[in-house]
Amino acid sequence: MSASVLKVLNQPGWNYKLSYDGVSIFAPTKKDATHLAQCYGYALSETAAKINGKVRIGWRHCKRPIEFYSWMATQQLPTPAETAERMLPLGGEVFCSQLYLPVELLKRMVNAAESERPISIVRQDNQKQIIVNQLMSDMLQTPPEVATQRVMNRFWLPKDLAELERRLRQESRFTMTYSAGLNEQTWAILTTQFESFEVDGIWYRQGTSLATPELIPIPPEAFAPI
Repeated sequence: MSASVLKVLNQPGWNYKLSYDGVSIFAPTKKDATHLAQCYGYALSETAAKINGKVRIGWRHCKRPIEFYSWMATQQLPTPAETAERMLPLGGEVFCSQLYLPVELLKRMVNAAESERPISIVRQDNQKQIIVNQLMSDMLQTPPEVATQRVMNRFWLPKDLAELERRLRQESRFTMTYSAGLNEQTWAILTTQFESFEVDGIWYRQGTSLATPELIPIPPEAFAPI
């Protein structure tokens, strides 16, 4: 590991050990672990590449460690066991199809993993749903590897999508009730809190489901080209 990372790990309250699959780091608190991941993510990825394994950051009572894989440093495509859906956290509670994860998205993945509500994040420029937590995957009745590749405008009625985009331009956070497709076979009335945010010049929207979906017949205009 780099000298800067070792300097942090040699402070009181920190510890680390080698195992058959990589390095396990134990941080004093979740805040310390997140800070280490934010500040030294690339160095930790380089370490994973050098040992041909992974670097895992945990903390006391941690159920979902932060993990770094070798492909993050080499920019090579991950193996099936190291896909971005499995990157954070351990146990498969949140899934992502985007390989490049800026700090803000990393934070939101941690929060989504720990949330008690279904959460998804969609890129506004291409309407692709790139992040879902397990609760959202279950609600959509869709495997996460499918849900995180989905282009979401296909699952909205045109009038509701137009209203969503209008409100996203005017408000950073709001709650909306609308009808949409959970999947290709199931339509429902949903109540969702939306939040828009920008990361590195790209706009995203986070949706947090606030109520149990009310199943309805699929509208005639559903799945029409938008």
